[in-house]
Amino acid sequence: MIAGDKIFEYMVAYILRNNGYIAGVPRRKLGGRGTQHQVGVIAIDLNNSPFSLNTVLLVAARGPELTDPDADMQLVRNLKATLLDLEQTLPPRRELIRDLLDNNRGDLFHRIYGGKKLKETLTVNYVGGIFVAGQFSYPAWEYANAHGIYVVHLPETIAGESIINWYQKVSTALCSTLDENGNITLPGLLKKTKKLDDFKNLLTQLKLNHGFELLPEHSHDLFTIFNDLLRTAPFTSFARSLQRTALATINGYPVVLEYNVAYKALLDAALTIYERKIRTIKAVATATTYKPLDVVHMQTHQIEPTADGQVQKFLYRVEKENTPESIHQLAGAVYIPNAVLDKRSFERFRLKMPLKAGLSLVCEFCQEAQPLAQNM
Repeated sequence: MIAGDKIFEYMVAYILRNNGYIAGVPRRKLGGRGTQHQVGVIAIDLNNSPFSLNTVLLVAARGPELTDPDADMQLVRNLKATLLDLEQTLPPRRELIRDLLDNNRGDLFHRIYGGKKLKETLTVNYVGGIFVAGQFSYPAWEYANAHGIYVVHLPETIAGESIINWYQKVSTALCSTLDENGNITLPGLLKKTKKLDDFKNLLTQLKLNHGFELLPEHSHDLFTIFNDLLRTAPFTSFARSLQRTALATINGYPVVLEYNVAYKALLDAALTIYERKIRTIKAVATATTYKPLDVVHMQTHQIEPTADGQVQKFLYRVEKENTPESIHQLAGAVYIPNAVLDKRSFERFRLKMPLKAGLSLVCEFCQEAQPLAQNM
């Protein structure tokens, strides 16, 4: 018995991992100045520029349940209180997150959020992010933005099915992870010999005890099981769709973009455009540098409403002219809150999609021209 929002949290963590963050579920509570806080998902961004600290994103998530304005506002308030308490624990002497170098990303996350700790000791920039699907209370959205907390809207359907259906499929698959003799059937978990007993005990408790409380260490282990579950054949399309859900920015505000090509195709296109820009940069006059050479042109051929009336779904496809061949079939959807675009930018806006450290794909979206009606 697992709450749908908990599965939704794992989906968000999976998306963040595939967008360059060191993301996961902590094995412990985070120690603030006043108390300890249980945070579902944490994401670390090491791509910091000079004069800035590493960013640690604290994630709160709410799936496509029935709208409850009071619950939405309380979700924002709880995250705000956690952020304020953690910010007051920054040590007087700077203790930064060390660069990865050749270290394993998972090991780094475990070193920071694995063992027990009374208070946080790292000097970082804490940022709050609320990931939602479906409708979200507009007053709660305004309150979040007023306090520097970002609200990110995920699609309501993934791989052609609703998120609620995926909740049921994940829960059913978890039930079959243990056979009648209490043995684990997932091949990926069998390789983690030191944790097998913990996995068995957790799955048994979830199967038998409806009131079982997921402690941080339980949630961490369950996220490990979730990741191995997504490697199995029944969840291939689900995992692929999550992997092709990108976090991009419009005027600095995070939005979600779905695409239909391989990630490597995006990288190849960005490198091709960058190389073309380097070759021709000497021929660009100063007066024309406002129009960059690294923009991929997209056409939005349809705009659809979502379950949240404050968010629009822009369906797009790439313009093939002057576009690298690797992304000639690029198409998908972007989910944008109305407050991010004004009347002028609604028909033409730019989006930046980070791919690697220092490498991004900048896309310009314009509404597709409608064909003129034929004279009778």
